[in-house]
Amino acid sequence: MTLRLFFYLSCCTLWVACTPSNKEFTSSDIEKFNPESADPKQPKGTAQFVDSVFEFGNIKDGDVVQHTFRFKNIGKGPLTIAKVSASCGCTTPEWTEDVIPPGGEGKVVATFDSKGRGGVDNPLVEKNIDVQFENATNEYTLLIFKANILSTDDSHSNH
Repeated sequence: MTLRLFFYLSCCTLWVACTPSNKEFTSSDIEKFNPESADPKQPKGTAQFVDSVFEFGNIKDGDVVQHTFRFKNIGKGPLTIAKVSASCGCTTPEWTEDVIPPGGEGKVVATFDSKGRGGVDNPLVEKNIDVQFENATNEYTLLIFKANILSTDDSHSNH
């Protein structure tokens, strides 16, 4: 009898614990990277990039190239990078995830895999990385890189 009661209570507990909640989330339910940003009166940071456009020049189809976009927080408050997204799957971004204090520096590293992107006319490829900041005067920045991707097919070379 005790074993049956224990089994019944365990099943009930499991069922209640695994039932999804219908409660709607509010902004206070979400823990932010930068908890100071909840106060609208707090000073904001400003991300100033060294460069927002970079040209790799000529690269061969299949090359994997990388560029680091660096920035400095020239504002009066801390900031964080809230979200980074690339324009396609051939680009992988990495970024500073820590809070960047005033005077501090951060970066977004773009790694581009050019495999299958070359062609007869050695096309110019342009890719974008969207960076969204939290607690910043400039909440959004678009980073761009370009490359001419040379075909690896010898029949298309001008020798």
